[in-house]
Amino acid sequence: MSTRNHVTELAVLSIQPGQGAAFEAAFASVAGLVASAEGHIRHRLVPSIDRADVYLLEVDWTDLAAHVEGFEPSSAHARFMASLEPFLAAEPFVIHVPSCSGSG
Repeated sequence: MSTRNHVTELAVLSIQPGQGAAFEAAFASVAGLVASAEGHIRHRLVPSIDRADVYLLEVDWTDLAAHVEGFEPSSAHARFMASLEPFLAAEPFVIHVPSCSGSG
């Protein structure tokens, strides 16, 4: 499949104050659910530099359908979110953008 069809999911995650370490541990315990999803290419969770209780989750998918039609309605997604929801201060803000092809 051509990389031009790949999409990146960007999820801004606002967590409860002071819960960074526990949130990161919870994410690490369920990251395999995302990694093993059909259409998953790569992911990373990064803390914000300027906002202590905000994280960005980036997930590259083969296409939009892999995320919204495959992973989101799955039981794996439900388990993934159930582990993270206790730490969230707000609903995640999620958008999809074209993935970088790396070809400049």
